[in-house]
Formats: sequence, C-alpha cells, structure tokens
Amino acid sequence: MGVEVKNITKSFGGFKALDNVSLRVEEGELVALLGPSGSGKTTLLRIIAGLETPDPGSGPVYFHGIRVDKQKVSERGVGFVFQHYALFRHMTVFDNIAFGMTVKPRRERLSKEKIKEKVHALLHMIQLDNYAERYPSQLSGGQRQRVALARALAVEPRALLLDEPFGALDAKVRVELRAWLRRLHDEIHLTSVFVTHDQDEALELADRVAVMNCGRIEQVGAPDEVFHTPKTPFVMNFLGQVNQFRGRLESGRVWVGNHSGKASQYEDNNQPDLSANASSSKLNPVTVFIRPHEFDISTQPKTERCSIPATVVRVRSAGNVVHVEMVTDAGETLNAETSHQERSELKIEPGSHFYMIPRNLRIFAAEESRDIPNQAASF
Repeated sequence: MGVEVKNITKSFGGFKALDNVSLRVEEGELVALLGPSGSGKTTLLRIIAGLETPDPGSGPVYFHGIRVDKQKVSERGVGFVFQHYALFRHMTVFDNIAFGMTVKPRRERLSKEKIKEKVHALLHMIQLDNYAERYPSQLSGGQRQRVALARALAVEPRALLLDEPFGALDAKVRVELRAWLRRLHDEIHLTSVFVTHDQDEALELADRVAVMNCGRIEQVGAPDEVFHTPKTPFVMNFLGQVNQFRGRLESGRVWVGNHSGKASQYEDNNQPDLSANASSSKLNPVTVFIRPHEFDISTQPKTERCSIPATVVRVRSAGNVVHVEMVTDAGETLNAETSHQERSELKIEPGSHFYMIPRNLRIFAAEESRDIPNQAASF
C-alpha cells in the first residue's frame, strides 16, 4: 500500500468540503483527483500532505502502512509541487533543488559533495543540465515546473503530491510536460497523487482516476473504465462532451421524444437500471446520454434503433475529426462527430437533413440525474 485515507470529513464553517471520503493509492501508482472547482480534490490532497487537518472523528491517513495523520508535515516525507512553482526567486536553479537537502538536521544531511552529485543527477533527469546557475526569472514556465518537481524529488519523498501542476502553463506546454511526467513516473515508480480539473490530463497521465463531486468520490477506476463505464450521471456528464436527453423505458423500448429503439440493442452498456426495467410494460422516466462520437449519421432511419431526425446547423472541420452541430425536429441542439471522409461522402453541410442513430446509449434513472444540467438536447 502506498497512501490510504479512510472516512475523511472536512468542513470550513458551514461548508462541507469532504464528506466521509476514503481512497487507497497503491505503491508506485499515479492517481488523479479529478473534479470541478469546489469538489474537494485540493482539500483531500492537502490533508494527505498534512497542510490541512480533517474534522474530529475522521479516519486515519496511512503512508506505506504507517499512520501519519498525527505527524507534522515535515515528518510525513512528502514532496509537494504547487501550481505556481513556489520557487525561491533569489536562489539559482541549483540552490532551489538543493534547498530541501541543505535544511535537514545535521545528522541527516548529506555532505556538500553528495548534495552536488544529487542535484546534477536531478538536473539531468529533468533535462536542464546547463541551467544550474540560472534564476527562476530566466526560465520558461515549463522549465520552472520541472525545477519545482526536481526540488520535491530531491528529499526522496515517500509520496509525491501535485496540485494542478500544469494549471499555469499554456496548452502546448501542458501537453508536452504531462507526457514527460508520465515517462518520468514510469522510470521512478514513486507513489503519486495529483489534482486536476482537466479531463484530458487525468485520462492521459493517471493509472487510475478518482472523480470527485461535492466533497465525495463518485467513481474510482482506470481511465478507460471511468470514461466508457461511468457509474453515475455526474461522471458521464463530466468526462468529455455528451448529449443529454430526457427519455423513458417502456415495453422493452428506449424512447427519446417520439423516437425509439429496442432496449436489447443497448443492453451491452451494462446499465443496471436498463437491464432491470427494459422488459417491463411500466413507463420508467430515464436520462439518456450519448457521446458525440457514438452517432451513426444516415440518410434513412433504422427500424430497431432510435433514429432522431435533425438538420445540420454548423460544421467545424479543423482538426482530426469533423464537429457537426445539428438541430432536431423538436428544435433542440445535438452535437456529433464524424470523419472527414464521411463528411465528404454524405455531403454534410449546413442545411442538410439526416437521421442521427446512436450506436451506444447510457441510461440512468431520471431521479439520479436531477442535478445534472443538460449540455445538449432535451426532449
């Protein structure tokens, strides 16, 4: 076991930032805490680090099986990387990286030669060998964040904690740096937890993702699992673009407005409410989610699948896929994605009419989705 928290609750006045949260991070694992602002992810990270104290009665925090929630920050052995670098501006890159080693008690401190060797090894690891004598003001944002990471690693932490580590960087640098961090983690296998609100960042970097909402963990799983098999409407809605419809299950069919398909066509989605209610003659209100890339675009309806007639409003073709904005016959917006080849073959242009046929549906009981705002169509 790397890091474990059990039944953690944290309130700030009348606001409950964390509500009985438990999480286990295996040794050598990289876990992302993903969620919107106010979901509790940074509070949880700071409690792991010892920078915040949970409410009385909360459960313990463990590092590698050792209870640490009664220990000071300096005793926990964590490396912490902040969003805005927090480098010492008056110190060189070398001195910033060496800082944690030089302030250790004398009996634990390495010799000057050993510190020098270690700093240069870290500079090589972060690919800044020739930057030892520069100051933070002479570095780019990506370089500063790599120095901050090296400084955190210099003290040989038991766990590495990163709070929005790429949030202050521009988009291109973020992509480059997270790919670099993933390669670095594969080399050193240090137990790591990082906070982000960026879905792409979490799904690309992490071994597992903990999706947080309103102080609770909604789902924990591998990136493919949380994206393709969401357990709650919030997870479905938060991860990636999605079309959301109010629908119903009735007599073995899924209805979206006046359009329906056989529920058996979608049973492989492993939605518990679908398998339980699809064969019933009772009308069951549901919320139907369809991702933009999960539509087939056809000039003709299909008999056993829900076929939604729609008119193209806008086409955006820059990039690897074509984004198509449509309006249904009910006057609601629908978003789809297709290939450049299919756009050319079907002549998908503003004003053209098609049937939108979902290959995949994810269905939740309507009451589960009451607090999830519609992102697209609502019949």
